[in-house]
Amino acid sequence: MTNDARSTTGQPGPSGQPGPHARPEPSERRPWIGLRGRVALAVAFVGALATLTVGVLAYQATAARLSQDTDESLQQAAGVLLTRNVRGPGGATIGPRVFVPERLPGFDEYVVQLVSTDGEVVNASSGITLPVSTADLALAGREDGATVGTGTDNTGERWRIITVGVPGGAVQIARSLAGTDAVLADLGRRIGVLVILVTLGGAALGWLLAYGVTQRIRRLTTAATAVETSGDLDVPVPTEGNDEAGRLGRAFDRMLASLDESRRRQQQLVEDAGHELRTPLTSLRTNLDVLRRHPDLDPGVRAQVLDDLDRDTTELATLVEEVVAVAADRYDDGPPVPVALGPVASRVAARVSRRTGHQVVVDADDSVVSARPAAVERAVTNLVDNAAKFSPADAPIEVTVARGAITVADRGPGIPPDQLEAVFDRFHRTADARALPGSGLGLAIVAAVAADGGGRAYARNRQGGGTEVILELPAEPPPALT
Repeated sequence: MTNDARSTTGQPGPSGQPGPHARPEPSERRPWIGLRGRVALAVAFVGALATLTVGVLAYQATAARLSQDTDESLQQAAGVLLTRNVRGPGGATIGPRVFVPERLPGFDEYVVQLVSTDGEVVNASSGITLPVSTADLALAGREDGATVGTGTDNTGERWRIITVGVPGGAVQIARSLAGTDAVLADLGRRIGVLVILVTLGGAALGWLLAYGVTQRIRRLTTAATAVETSGDLDVPVPTEGNDEAGRLGRAFDRMLASLDESRRRQQQLVEDAGHELRTPLTSLRTNLDVLRRHPDLDPGVRAQVLDDLDRDTTELATLVEEVVAVAADRYDDGPPVPVALGPVASRVAARVSRRTGHQVVVDADDSVVSARPAAVERAVTNLVDNAAKFSPADAPIEVTVARGAITVADRGPGIPPDQLEAVFDRFHRTADARALPGSGLGLAIVAAVAADGGGRAYARNRQGGGTEVILELPAEPPPALT
């Protein structure tokens, strides 16, 4: 592979610079505000918004209530004044130039002002001049209406004013809004202080809550960084808590455990494969050395050496193929489909019989399983090939298919009882099998196919000698009759 080819995958090009398709390194710049700050701001904002909303509603309700109370008191005062002053004994009316009391008895906080029909202030109490609006003048001289409004006197003080029409003019009664304004101003200040306190308290609470969460996330980030830099998967991971951070930590811990187990199994596979590869490679090297040193070798011996080379090459190819399949943990990329086990067993039996010369007898029902066809056929081939290695030449190999189970029986030496489960481990070979060709991966692949299909694989010794190896897969129900 050339340097140009490497540069397209992100490796340095010939000049040592990154290739044209190299992925840029992710930015390590920290955000201007972290997760804790964002959570604190969010909680503070929600608290401030809620408090401010309640405060505004309370302010408006209080202002409306105070205004209503003031208007009701003005109307009451107007009724009292008109009864006592404007309307005399016996119901007789008097003109607008009436006596205006300095203080209205029973209503000391009110002021009174008399206005003529042309808008002139005829008389006023307390020396205060109230504003006269166009609406007020429209009532002068009439006895059928009243207006209520807000105005500012000659000193700049705000008043709530009721104007009532009387013969010859109008009477204005006013009440100062200084007390109401003071109450509302104090209420506004209290609401503002409360909003500030709630905002600060919300920010502090959000910071504390976020600190507990981000503390575990920071520890999780530290663990991930340690894995990245050191490659060591055995690092402590925070798993406490039942919230999202705790579940994330436990999921990360399980992921590291799975990766560690996968790495361990890969390393074991590499070590075992290297050990198994030494035998055929050594034989190949020895036979090639014999041919090289003895070019005039006897034709019979040469033929035997070539047969050995062919056997070793075939064994080496088979071993490499099965090692690759096991290392990839993939035996077929196709999706599971209904597979009739009887035809699969018949095809495998015919193929193995032609190749080995063994008689393979098949007894199958109409079992159908949901599986990957190539994977099932490979597993059955491994079972029959394995039986052919151990079964005597004159003893038939029996393949039985019943209710989703494929049983392959031989009349070989059998398996020691303490190794019936171990034969499905990778590269495991019994003492009797070590002298025979094989990779030690055939039954491991069978077990993997069984597990992938939701079934199981197991072995047992036969009555009268020999072994039965069974591959069980869940059988699909027969199609309904129509």
